[in-house]
Amino acid sequence: MSANVHLPLLFVKLYKHGVGYFERQGRVDGDAVLGLTFKQAEVSDVLKSLTVLDLDGGHVAAVSYDSTKPLEQLLSEVALSIPSENSLVGLLPQIKGARVAVRPDAAAAPVEGALLGVDTVDRETPSGVTRTVRLSLLTDGGEVRSFDLHALAGLQLLDAALRRDLDFYLRTVLSATRKDARTFTFFARGQGSRNVRVSYVVEAPVWKATYRILLGEEGRPPTVQGWAVVDNTQDEDWEGVELALVAGLPVSFRHDLYTPRFIRRPEVAVRETTGVLPPEVEAGMAFKDQVFDATETESLVEAMPASAPGGTLMQLASAPNLKLRGLMEKMIRLDSGISTTPAQVRERQVGDLFEYHIEHPVTIRRNQSALVPIVLRPFEGRPVLLYNKAARADNPLRSVEFKNTTGLTLEGGPVTVLEGGSYVGEAMLDTLKPGDDRLVPYAVELSVRVLDNVESSQGPVHHVTVRDRRLTETRGILQKTVYHFDNRGAAEQTLYLDHPRGGEWGLVDTPAPLETTAHHWRFRFALPPHKVTTFAVAQRLVVSQAHAVTDLTADTLNLWVQGRYFDHRTELVLREVVGLRHQAAEAERTLARLQEEKAEIFTEQGRLRENLQALGDRSSEKELRERVVRTLGAQEDRLEEIAAESRALAAERDRCRARLNEIVAGLEYETSL
Repeated sequence: MSANVHLPLLFVKLYKHGVGYFERQGRVDGDAVLGLTFKQAEVSDVLKSLTVLDLDGGHVAAVSYDSTKPLEQLLSEVALSIPSENSLVGLLPQIKGARVAVRPDAAAAPVEGALLGVDTVDRETPSGVTRTVRLSLLTDGGEVRSFDLHALAGLQLLDAALRRDLDFYLRTVLSATRKDARTFTFFARGQGSRNVRVSYVVEAPVWKATYRILLGEEGRPPTVQGWAVVDNTQDEDWEGVELALVAGLPVSFRHDLYTPRFIRRPEVAVRETTGVLPPEVEAGMAFKDQVFDATETESLVEAMPASAPGGTLMQLASAPNLKLRGLMEKMIRLDSGISTTPAQVRERQVGDLFEYHIEHPVTIRRNQSALVPIVLRPFEGRPVLLYNKAARADNPLRSVEFKNTTGLTLEGGPVTVLEGGSYVGEAMLDTLKPGDDRLVPYAVELSVRVLDNVESSQGPVHHVTVRDRRLTETRGILQKTVYHFDNRGAAEQTLYLDHPRGGEWGLVDTPAPLETTAHHWRFRFALPPHKVTTFAVAQRLVVSQAHAVTDLTADTLNLWVQGRYFDHRTELVLREVVGLRHQAAEAERTLARLQEEKAEIFTEQGRLRENLQALGDRSSEKELRERVVRTLGAQEDRLEEIAAESRALAAERDRCRARLNEIVAGLEYETSL
């Protein structure tokens, strides 16, 4: 088996939403182990997007990666410990009893046996005391042999499990030297030489676009040159990779697949009993249809064909015995090794993305950046002026009238404008699809001065509608803005004027705009040299005011009549409405006065009754008593009169209101003045 096969990076695709697609491909021979290293923060993205393909008939058996456990916890799972110094001498005593093969020298045959131990021996020599390390071995023939450990030509561990533990220990210690690194190991199985492709998506810096617009080059049309700023923050060089840059925003998100996830399981306690009382046995009740008798069990066994378990269970699940079929369906659901759902394949439609595919291989060293050319093409355009008062009130802005005829989608980014080989300004370019037009301002045009006058007036009512108990009068607000453009230059200029527009405003007596943007009307006209050009924009806003007809007063009606809001018939109807409203109001006011008088009588009667109770039977008080009684009688007569008048007034008020509502409900009228 070949190990540590390196797959070179061949293709990189960077996106505008912070991820990159990386593709590696290489050849392997037979069974192979491939390794890739990622930063810990990248592991979840790799687990979410990793694709591994053996393109020539082999297959990838598994992909393993480093655990999230701390180093100490990982090493505690292996019964080995290798010290930093004298590592071999420190390791061998820990594997005492393991079968090993030692080779005393390069020409000698290996000696196999069980490791007895390692001893340190001091010997006297002419040059002093010499310390040697001796390895003791119990051979298969029962002979104990000793070898100078440091003089051996080779030492081989014959215990496969021990070799695996030692390999795991060393790989774990190695990966721990890079705390932020996590290694993925791919096990490819197959025969012969094959191509293996690995692709994944991880976080990557957003690529940035930057442009140069070249104007006034003799004999050449306007040209746009575009560059992409690409950053390689990976831990390896991009050596001759195929590079693609994607403009667009696919959906992307983070999801933690690396951290082990546990759920809380319910704890079920064992039910304990302390003793058993003699049970009382109840009379039995037969539920034969819920029990398999011996005949049914035998028929069940006989019905099982000698085929795969999945086919057997599916056949039994369609058995005519309903109880038996229900049991088999449960068995099928519980058998995790059986799948009866065919694989489904769905097509995926790529969204509105545009890809810049770099024609030549690109090399970018690790932790370096590069400018990569993405476009150098002519376009339809010319220098013009753009006036937007919100951007600059005194002068228009020199701009490029840019039509994207490059055939490419131009991603948004900063623009440096060069005219006649000289720097003249900078701008920001929004994303442009092929065929899109855009004005790109890059400098202030000081040779053109701008003054504007705004006049606003409110026009008379021009439309009246009476409907649904309401009278609506409509009038227009007129606003006129006069622009004065003083072109002091020696050349004629083409000017674009952005005039603010509101949602309900409309143009009147104004040339039709060239185009309408989200917040402006855009006009285009020429500015002759050494001349003041005047351009007027008139706009009107229609406003309406509604009045309830039932609240109409005589004064308001007279004003409307003077304004000729109505014809004669409608005027008569409305005067009747005003009269009925006046009658109802008068009745309501009289009712209110009667209620006040009634309340005063009740108050006075209370006082008189108190006085009447205080009077005695003496002759001197008799005359006063009779007087109080006469007063109370007169007040009672007045209360009866008030009640009768109130009933008559309420009836009159209700009659007027009913007639008023009847007239208003059927009143409709509309006219333009």
